[in-house]
Amino acid sequence: MRERTLGMALAVAVLVVAGCGGGNLYEGMPGHVKRRHVVLEGARNFRDLGGYATEDGRSVRWGTFYRSDSLAELTDGDLEKLSALGVRLVCDFRSEEERREAPDRLPADPAPDVAELPIGVEGSQATELQERLTSGDIAGLDLSQMLVDGNRSFITDFVHQYRAMFQRLLREEALPVLVHCTGGKDRAGMASALILRSLGVPDETVFEDYLLTNHYTAERVERTLMFIRLTSFFRTDPELVRPVMIAKREYLEAGFEEIGKQWGSFDAFRREALGVSDAQLVAFRDRALE
Repeated sequence: MRERTLGMALAVAVLVVAGCGGGNLYEGMPGHVKRRHVVLEGARNFRDLGGYATEDGRSVRWGTFYRSDSLAELTDGDLEKLSALGVRLVCDFRSEEERREAPDRLPADPAPDVAELPIGVEGSQATELQERLTSGDIAGLDLSQMLVDGNRSFITDFVHQYRAMFQRLLREEALPVLVHCTGGKDRAGMASALILRSLGVPDETVFEDYLLTNHYTAERVERTLMFIRLTSFFRTDPELVRPVMIAKREYLEAGFEEIGKQWGSFDAFRREALGVSDAQLVAFRDRALE
């Protein structure tokens, strides 16, 4: 009986997922929201970081920096679009386990260089979290705090990965570049924020870009929450899970606050932690801004 009930719940979940959709994604949004969105069948959160104004009166070049969620489900048509973008470097922040379970699909011509820069929790921890979500056993689990702590750890425990990213970005042949992880919001979100801030994009604009993830992935988030609700036999309240599915300003703020705490200023962090000298920064901005 339990197997039959589970099968029915899964069937309903599939129908719900398949039935969600519709509406104009860009209605009521600023024009740049549509322009920067690279529409792909297999990735919802793929976008261009171009066009953002910098503090010195310039702007980030379009077609130079991209950020995305998983590339594992890209279609052949998606690969053609990605090839046309001319991406030369892909910085993949997923763990080894994530890459093994969902290998990237990337263009063969031209084939981009790939930098594997793993940031991730241990597989056993991820499995435990998944089991708790589907069983409804999430009492005492503060998912918002988990994301706050995670963004702090990007700076305290994984800054070497972002340093390695910048050492690649400083090479003239590296651009255009794509940074991505599984959801495209946390690890890739921090990577994008560090790139934009290094280019002189104001903090408020950086936060706005970070939060755009919620717009591009809203439909997918609702589908996933409904799926969790159904497959947990309604034991898991989706609103308690929502914090781990979305981007919240406080998450990225926690990482930036850690930068101030540890290094005093972003410029000191950029020089000492990311290894980008003042002269290198000038050259990087000249290539990346217009």
